[in-house]
Amino acid sequence: MVLSNYMLWLAIFFNIITNIGFKYASMAEKNPVKYWTILFASLIFGFLNSVCFTEALKTISLNTGSAIFFSLTIVGLFLVSYFWFHEAMNWKHITGTFVIIAGVILINAG
Repeated sequence: MVLSNYMLWLAIFFNIITNIGFKYASMAEKNPVKYWTILFASLIFGFLNSVCFTEALKTISLNTGSAIFFSLTIVGLFLVSYFWFHEAMNWKHITGTFVIIAGVILINAG
């Protein structure tokens, strides 16, 4: 039931889009109009993320929702940063990502 909760998936998607927007805004710091336009659009997606996550919490517990939300967001952003922004990854980054995910899962496992 949790993984079929489309509002949770939308929240994860909007959160990843929000963070991609923040990255693009940071890259446009010398162009104030572009910076503020991208930042504002990112904040709209951040608002949609919050609305969708709130709706998802109507049918799932906060612990379960948070574990899935943050774990999948971390994995999504890890992939986006590597494949889209061509950021360097090494074994420390990969290990750290999986340690964070394992920590979130263990904390929420009770």
